[in-house]
Formats: sequence, C-alpha cells, structure tokens
Amino acid sequence: MNGSLRKRAGQLKKKWPAYGPLVDFYVAVRAAQKALKPRIRIARAKARHERPLIGEEGFPIDIKSSANLFATLCGLGKAANPHFATQAERIEQALADGTMNLEALLAGGGRVGSTEQVAARQGLDARILSFLVVNSTRPSIEAARDQFLKEFEPDGWRECSCPVCGSPPALSVLKGNPARRHSVCSHCGCAWLVDRVSCSVCGNSDQDSLQCFYGEGEMTCRIDLCDNCRHYIKTIDCRNLEASDPSLEDLATLHLDVVATQKGYERAGPSFWST
Repeated sequence: MNGSLRKRAGQLKKKWPAYGPLVDFYVAVRAAQKALKPRIRIARAKARHERPLIGEEGFPIDIKSSANLFATLCGLGKAANPHFATQAERIEQALADGTMNLEALLAGGGRVGSTEQVAARQGLDARILSFLVVNSTRPSIEAARDQFLKEFEPDGWRECSCPVCGSPPALSVLKGNPARRHSVCSHCGCAWLVDRVSCSVCGNSDQDSLQCFYGEGEMTCRIDLCDNCRHYIKTIDCRNLEASDPSLEDLATLHLDVVATQKGYERAGPSFWST
C-alpha cells in the first residue's frame, strides 16, 4: 500500500478516531492482498459472447495462494479484536482436524450460500468466515477481471449490474473534470460509467423519487436514496482527494449506512466489512 493511501488512512483516523482500529485492519488486509497479487496464477477464464461476460461462479481461483492469504488474514484478525480472534482460532482448529474443507470454500469464491452453510455446521460467525474467504480470493478475482478488461471497454456499458460478472454495485465514485460517475462492482471491483442523475441500482431517473444526504461536515461522501427500489448507494467524490481507495472511504463512513438503514433503505451491494 503506497504512502499516499497510508496518509489518507491517517487523515480518516484523525477525523473519525472511533474507526481507527477498523481502518488499520483494512490497510493491513489490502497490503497483504497487494503483496500476493503478483504471484497469482490462474487459468484463462472463458468469456461469454454476451454481457455479463462471466458469472460470479465462473472466476478461476488460485487455491494455493488464496489458502496462504487466508492464513495471513486469520493472523491479522486475531490482532484486530477479541471476537475475531476467537473465531479465527476456531476456524484454524476446524481446518486442522479436517472438519472444514478450505479448498472447497475458496473454490466457491465466498458465495453466501456455501459459507453460511459451513458456518452453521461449524457453529461459526458466518460474517467472519465469509469475510476471510472473500478477501482471500479477491486477488484471484481481480486478476481475472483484469484479463477481461484488456479486451472489453466498459465505458460503453450503461446497465446497473457489472458488465463483467453481473453483480450489483457496492458504491459509486465521482472522478475527472468534468466529473463522471462510475459504479464499482461489489464482487470483482470493475468500474463502469453510469448516469449521474439516476439510481445506479435500478436505473430510475425520476428526480422526484431520488434523494441524497451528506453527513455533518462531510462533503467527500454522500448517500443516494431511491424511493423506486428502496435501495441506497454511497457515492465517493474522489476529485479533491490526493489518493483515494473508495472502499477505505466507505469503511470510514459506516455511520451514514446506519442513517440510511434507519430511513428504511437497503444497501445495494456489500461493503468491505459486510461481505
């Protein structure tokens, strides 16, 4: 993780001290993923002759590298908080005694159904197990996504779901001059252009049913609400940020998610922590 992003993490921790441990954990996880990415070895994924190019289940996974990263993330989790530490130890024990098959979990890429079933059988926190699997396989998924983006230009895509894997957006970002809005996929991280004045979840462009709000003193992040589909999405304005990692900005504004949920709206796609 480069110095400018560490600097931004420091700024966010100063602004929102309560998020300090979570921001530190995020930075450590991303650094571990970045260090692993050059060593990823995956088979060439086959694209369909239509969009999306591949479904979530079609991403090739480097199982060996993902397993190594899984062990690293368990170690990071132990230092993050007591509950995560307890869960990580129970997961490691289940792997050691053979009651849980890590290869099968990783091959599934962290799809909700499979991780929830395993967590239920093992008496584990499904959220933490899913987090570990998803973030262990993310470098493989991003590598496969990059293969596709060498051959496919997503700027011609204007649908609400990801052109690569069909997943919903996790958030949207504003960048460039003039500002252009991009959705960011919740599964593979692909970014594609969307209309600035429409719901990026359902495509609704009726201005009477679209709202937004900012947190107090917060102008780099807003919540966009749609009364048509009753979803919300967080939009990060990257134009005035020296360096930005949208997921980091998302993580440091979880209080805005609480407000949106209390208003009766559902998040479009999962955040870094709520995978």
